[in-house]
Amino acid sequence: MIDINITLLWQLANFIVLLIVLNFILFKPIRQVMLEREQGISSAVEDAKAAQERMQSILDQYNTSLAEAKQKATTTYNTVYQQGLDAQRDMIVAERAKAAELLDKARKEIAAASTAARADLQKEAERLSQEITSKLLGRAV
Repeated sequence: MIDINITLLWQLANFIVLLIVLNFILFKPIRQVMLEREQGISSAVEDAKAAQERMQSILDQYNTSLAEAKQKATTTYNTVYQQGLDAQRDMIVAERAKAAELLDKARKEIAAASTAARADLQKEAERLSQEITSKLLGRAV
């Protein structure tokens, strides 16, 4: 059986002294290191969250500016396209006007040439008819 004597008390005292010494030498520094480590991890997690929020904010700004740039490009494209259509329409109208003017000029020239040809033909017909009449009658008419 277990004998309770002075050795047991000495062992108990040694154990308590050992616990006190270990507490000051080992346990408190380990707890301090663990506490600092936990605080470091917490601050790193908070920094990571802040960085992620900043990154998300920058990404949102980028997406917003990209959408604005796309909208501006679309607007610019539509404006330039419409200006091209307007210029094309103006050129077509101007060319049609030139064509109509050339056509009118050609018609006038044709009409003038036709009138001149008719006058020449009229004179020629009169000359021929007088010549035929002269030959048929045998005298000048």
